[in-house]
Amino acid sequence: MNTIKALTAINPAGTATSDSNSRQQSQQQAKPGQTFSATVLESVGNNKVYLDIFGDKILASSDKVTLSPGTRLNLEVLSTKPLLELKIISKTPELFFGKTLTLLGKNLDISVIFQALNPLTSPLPGRLSQASQAVIQEFYTLQQTQFGNNDGGAQLKQLVDRLGLTPETALARGKNNTAEQTLKAALLEITSLLREGGAIADAAKRLLGTLELYQLAQLRLSTENLFLFPLPLSFLANGYLLVEQDSESDKGLNESDTLRFSLHLTLEPLGDIEITFLQTKDGLYIRFACESADKKEFTTDFQDDLKEMISSTEILGLSFTDTAGNAIGDLIQQLVPHGKSMLDTKI
Repeated sequence: MNTIKALTAINPAGTATSDSNSRQQSQQQAKPGQTFSATVLESVGNNKVYLDIFGDKILASSDKVTLSPGTRLNLEVLSTKPLLELKIISKTPELFFGKTLTLLGKNLDISVIFQALNPLTSPLPGRLSQASQAVIQEFYTLQQTQFGNNDGGAQLKQLVDRLGLTPETALARGKNNTAEQTLKAALLEITSLLREGGAIADAAKRLLGTLELYQLAQLRLSTENLFLFPLPLSFLANGYLLVEQDSESDKGLNESDTLRFSLHLTLEPLGDIEITFLQTKDGLYIRFACESADKKEFTTDFQDDLKEMISSTEILGLSFTDTAGNAIGDLIQQLVPHGKSMLDTKI
């Protein structure tokens, strides 16, 4: 939780106070739970800023956040004594801002963690629980699996389930073992054990940041009937699947005639690719969006191979464009309301 302290009086709209009694009256008038907006006017150093609140210039301080001039804040009163303490709030879940860059690295690469399980080169195996070691080994093995066979879907589901994006739900249902046998639980144990820091601890913290952002993304997108599934595959720099859930039906094609989903991938050397699918009762429409015209032409050369590989349904349409955006950039655009900046979303 990020808080700031008002060092001068805050006068609620429509009130006036004298200079001598302003601080006392402000504290009496403000009540815990009260909310209002503020704009950062200027920074004066030593973690102090001037805020515009109800048209007044208010001096405030914070040791935990850096505020830039022009930033708009939503504030909630936490306490009034000895100083007026305010919490920075947002409609978007907390911890969102600052987590975005964790997705820009290699896609959930746990190789550093996996290599640290070698007792000949690392003391970690002697300290880490057997359950966490087993989860890391299993997850790493699954990541290296080729998913081209008939069991690919089940194996991919197992890999995603092992991430631990819903441990709170599992615990709430009394499934303690399920919550504990996840990559997130293992990473949390590592960061708890290695409080002194180091390469392994840093890698674990980066991976946790990525998992936390995926959790927040799932929460945010679910309000728009979109379901996000990370694709932590070794051959992807980044990747996720978005599935659009019909708001009027959750029973698939039996009651809703269409199913929409899209793959957002970053691969080497093809770069960013967005593949959009529209499944109808008559067949399947597919659109490939590549990041450039030359990569679109390269991908187009393989369309006949793709048609041969898809035999379970008729391909009604197959198109190629050069309009793909960055996979992670597109995800951030989905999460941030139109016209808002990342600083507005979370300070």
